[in-house]
Amino acid sequence: MKPPAIYYEPSTDTLHIELRPWPGEDAGPPERTGGEDAGEDLVVHYARDGRPWAWEIERASRHPEHIAAALKLIQSGKAQAAE
Repeated sequence: MKPPAIYYEPSTDTLHIELRPWPGEDAGPPERTGGEDAGEDLVVHYARDGRPWAWEIERASRHPEHIAAALKLIQSGKAQAAE
């Protein structure tokens, strides 16, 4: 299984953490725009299957708690559950 991807944009201090791989060809290509606000500077992006796919953390250097929570989800396997 492909490991989750993590992207950082230093000019905006934005961190994009994929919680799980994009769910297959039938789901279409990943879309990195839009999402649902889920806390201060945290946007959750959903795949077309309705489950969380990625977290986008704005002002990431100010939010180690969001980074730690995303990594904990990945490590626990909960982000992969029900695939």
